[in-house]
Amino acid sequence: MNTKQLSSHCLEGALTICLIPVILFSIFCLPSDIRELLVLRSDSLNVLAFFTCHFVHEDFANHLLPNILAYFVAVVPLYWFLLRLNEKKLFYKLFFFNCLVMPFILSLIWIEACAFWNIQTRSLGFSGINSAFLGALIFAYVLLLHERLRVNTSYASLSAMFFAALIFTLTYSTLIIIATTTIAAILLTAFITFAYKTAKSIDLQSKNKLQEKIKNPKIAAASVNLLLPFLYLLIFLFSLGIFPTQIIQGNITINVFIHYTGFVFGIGAAQLMWQPQKPHRKLDDAFGVDKDKVKPFTEEDRGEKSKRIMCNR
Repeated sequence: MNTKQLSSHCLEGALTICLIPVILFSIFCLPSDIRELLVLRSDSLNVLAFFTCHFVHEDFANHLLPNILAYFVAVVPLYWFLLRLNEKKLFYKLFFFNCLVMPFILSLIWIEACAFWNIQTRSLGFSGINSAFLGALIFAYVLLLHERLRVNTSYASLSAMFFAALIFTLTYSTLIIIATTTIAAILLTAFITFAYKTAKSIDLQSKNKLQEKIKNPKIAAASVNLLLPFLYLLIFLFSLGIFPTQIIQGNITINVFIHYTGFVFGIGAAQLMWQPQKPHRKLDDAFGVDKDKVKPFTEEDRGEKSKRIMCNR
């Protein structure tokens, strides 16, 4: 990709990314009584509010501004990662899915959760969508691991999702100790299992080639070996923001359940959307074959094959 193409892609991405803050601010400028009609209430269902509630905010300083900043923190690196990985189409699929479909998914899950817990509440804010973009960013890093080390993306995504579930459980579970311990043990077992499978799926030849690019052998070995653990460090760091221990901040109550749901669904949606784009990668994962390095069959090869057949006769 040359400089001109890169500039064009960056301008295109910037215009797309800036569309959401403009929409959020425009809705915030509406009269308060109109904004209130767009809020989702668990005791008075409005199909339109299933979508619109994610774009409405209570106030500017404590709600809208933090969500806009968090949006840029998630989406700008996501676009850059996928652009460098030649996955620009995946970014736009994820962008429109998270902005147009994810709101309905999160609202439906939240309504069911409210019915289960028998609570009545209002739901509004873009943080659930931001969490979905952070989940997609985690998957973008998984794709980087796949490109550099040929890791199995399904195992890596599942390990990331179970690790997020484990952090969420340990942070917020209010169940009795036995139930909490049991759930945490199941999630920990699942996380360790898929993390182990992810590590075992690393292609040693790709790993060695990556190490050869770094002159210092000790730095090379340490850097390459830390690529996979860094995935789980990223999830832990993201969890500090999307799973805060103090859920009441000013006049805003943070819906950590929506944060968790958006984050996990963001990883899963990215995994599902990526697979159909690169069908040959499934063969790569299964047989260790790099399709780009397969030598095409030429007429010269055909002649050599004919000679071998005649000699065998």
